[in-house]
Amino acid sequence: MGLRFDWYPIVDHEVVSNKTSIIVELITQKSITKGTKEKIKSTTTQILSALYLSYFSLPKGSTLVSLPLSSGHYSNSNYSYRVIKDIFNCLCELKWIKFDKGSEDKKRVTRIWAVEELASAFDAVGLLWFPQQPNPKESLVVLRDFKNPEGETKRERGPKIDLPVPELPEVESYRTTLYQYNQFLLQHCISLELDDENLNQLANEMVQRKKDKKKVWETEEEERIGCLDLSRVQLRRIFSRGELTKGGRYYGGFWQSIPSSHRPHLRIDGKKTIEMDYSSMALRIIYAQEGHEVSEDVDLYDIGLPNWGAGKDPRRKSIKTYINAVINDESGNYRLSKKDLNIIGVSHKELHELVLNRHKAIEHLFSSGEGLNAQFIDSQIAEHVMMALLHEEVVVLPIHDSFIVRVGFRQWLDEEMNKAFEKITGAKTTLTEAPIKANEHFGLNDEELVEATSDPEGAIVNFGSEEVWGAFTRDEIMDRYLGSWKCA
Repeated sequence: MGLRFDWYPIVDHEVVSNKTSIIVELITQKSITKGTKEKIKSTTTQILSALYLSYFSLPKGSTLVSLPLSSGHYSNSNYSYRVIKDIFNCLCELKWIKFDKGSEDKKRVTRIWAVEELASAFDAVGLLWFPQQPNPKESLVVLRDFKNPEGETKRERGPKIDLPVPELPEVESYRTTLYQYNQFLLQHCISLELDDENLNQLANEMVQRKKDKKKVWETEEEERIGCLDLSRVQLRRIFSRGELTKGGRYYGGFWQSIPSSHRPHLRIDGKKTIEMDYSSMALRIIYAQEGHEVSEDVDLYDIGLPNWGAGKDPRRKSIKTYINAVINDESGNYRLSKKDLNIIGVSHKELHELVLNRHKAIEHLFSSGEGLNAQFIDSQIAEHVMMALLHEEVVVLPIHDSFIVRVGFRQWLDEEMNKAFEKITGAKTTLTEAPIKANEHFGLNDEELVEATSDPEGAIVNFGSEEVWGAFTRDEIMDRYLGSWKCA
């Protein structure tokens, strides 16, 4: 499934504006009002921008644009069904698109993609960084709930739907703060230090990851994004269960969809980055809310398994996934995959008992949805960190319980993360750092990375400098992308 056409930003490039003019001219040969002409122009620009960005989403050809062609989709929309239909028909007549026809209900919409002359025009431009207009303030705060929130099972609750967002002072504050941050982000270039071969391998991994039926997706957008789309840099806050005190995390950045093992290849303005992670953040927040003090050096994911290797234990990731999922799983039906259970070396029943025994003090909050309250608190912490660094003109990329920043600002980020956590929760925490990787380290695990970055005497080579990313020996996609930002 592809993203809807209006989920993409506008592309400010002549390839879009020129093609838009052609379509507008063809449609407006009929007698229409000036207002309708402007609506045709703006809608065409949006659809062509979506086609361009989906065309260059990786793996190439893996992403289509969803374009609803039934009037019901536009009853409460800024878009006109008649205008959409005219543009679609014009694109078909020009043979600029092919399409997979959807049904006329809301379950499966038509999907389109660029071909022939339009695809050739896109190829002539290539994948570029381009300036974006900030998304409107009113779109930056989203409030969701299940269609039938009283249902006892997932099927009874039905799909998640967007609710009207109440016009409250705190909502206006959230919108204003995030609009300011998006404006700041849009001045910078978020890229990856990967050659074309590794870049495509990463994109293919993301496609396979999307197919993982056991993966716990926090939002519909996350679940539907099975590609690498570098244009996705603007953030919004999504609240849950129809309450502005549940959820509230930041979503929308493409870096959030990249597997954690590959995030060390992210670059901010072409410079190396480091990711800093709160240790067992959700659990620490819940313990603090319940009035239980937890020492900074306590590992809350240590559930008593033999030969526990702390932060480097290969079982830790699966245990973390299980604990964080169960906190939110009100049905009590969540199960890890057989693969994950084999990694841990226990049955589901044994794992559940170990977790509850380890966390007796907050056992009553498991399978209660309490995690959504913790998410609201971690979103407040994230806002504090992001805005503190914004005031110093430092880009920080949020990933819920971790942040990515240029290596040179590592200490600054460390201080702000600790300060924000203690200020908002009243408790202390510990932070961990992810490694720094260059292109040649793609796919290496921690042990392999240590070996690759050590000199013959065993000393670790320092990859922590902020040197600008050196050009590859070939004309690579990411070189051109970063270069277009520098020239903008």
